Amino acid sequence: VITHLFNLSGDERMPKELHHSLDVIRRNVELEARLIDDLLDLTRVGSGKFHLEATVVDVHELLKNALEICQPDIEAKKLQLHLDLSAKDAHVNADPARLQQVFWNIVKNAVKFTSKGSIHVSTASSDDGSVSITVRDTGVGIERALLSRVFHPFEQAERGVQGGLGLGLAITKALVELHSGHISLESRGHGHGTAVTVSLPLADEVPAPAPQRRPAAIEQGKKLRVLLLEDHADTNEALTMLLELRGYTVTPALNVSSALEIASREDFDLLLSDLGLPDGSPGEVMKVVAARNHTVGIALSGLGMEKDFERSRALGFRHHLVKPVDVGRLEEVLQECGKSVGRPEAEAATV
Repeated sequence: VITHLFNLSGDERMPKELHHSLDVIRRNVELEARLIDDLLDLTRVGSGKFHLEATVVDVHELLKNALEICQPDIEAKKLQLHLDLSAKDAHVNADPARLQQVFWNIVKNAVKFTSKGSIHVSTASSDDGSVSITVRDTGVGIERALLSRVFHPFEQAERGVQGGLGLGLAITKALVELHSGHISLESRGHGHGTAVTVSLPLADEVPAPAPQRRPAAIEQGKKLRVLLLEDHADTNEALTMLLELRGYTVTPALNVSSALEIASREDFDLLLSDLGLPDGSPGEVMKVVAARNHTVGIALSGLGMEKDFERSRALGFRHHLVKPVDVGRLEEVLQECGKSVGRPEAEAATV
């Protein structure tokens, strides 16, 4: 519950004296959630069980999504953001959610270690048939002697005062390499900022734009109709408030039976469901909502091994998020789902 409640600190209905306390909780819980996700990802990569579902994606769109998620932190630190998307072709074969995770990790790192100044995000085309993405900041920088170690797991490069286990760049590097890409980091030393560059091979073919299947296209994943299935009442209420504050239309359900009743008479764009429910399987609900409206499913679970991901896919869910859910990661997935609402699984970009 705390994981979701701390995001209400920006709500005007919250007493001002609670804002600071909620911000403290937010920083600590967000750190814990990120550490858990990072450790799970690192375990999957090391065991060779990291699953990617690739499709042709637009790097520029994923970059914009990642920047939108980081925008509140950029504004809070009063940093200047410069965006230069000069690459003529930015289409690559990639898992959209995981590639966006790469960009989010890099931008989040830049914001984290930059107290003043600017962040510059740019893309460029290369003669070798690749597209490069560079995130340059004016932050604390890294000593040259430490540059060779920054992609090692648990390596903090003496910047650990900010918290964390030093897994973010190691996972980012692994994800980039799983996409047949390359990542490099440059810094002229302490106080001189950092530049991270990712190079990815361009897709051989760019698909034609999919035909519009519903009127009034949903903008940036907002105003989506969400059926929330969570049996813990407090968590259900907190998630409902959080999603509504972010512009989603939410219908909460506390059990499978009530969710099935709601799903039989209403259409939804997304099903956000806990997997451990006392009165049945969320797969029953997934089947009903998908049949009515090609609804996309997001599973929430405290379990995060490969067999748990396979179980979610077998139930019809497109995504599997491990609790406690990092809000930035949830927002990434919700935005990605917003692009494929109302489209059959076979035609949508699977992530």
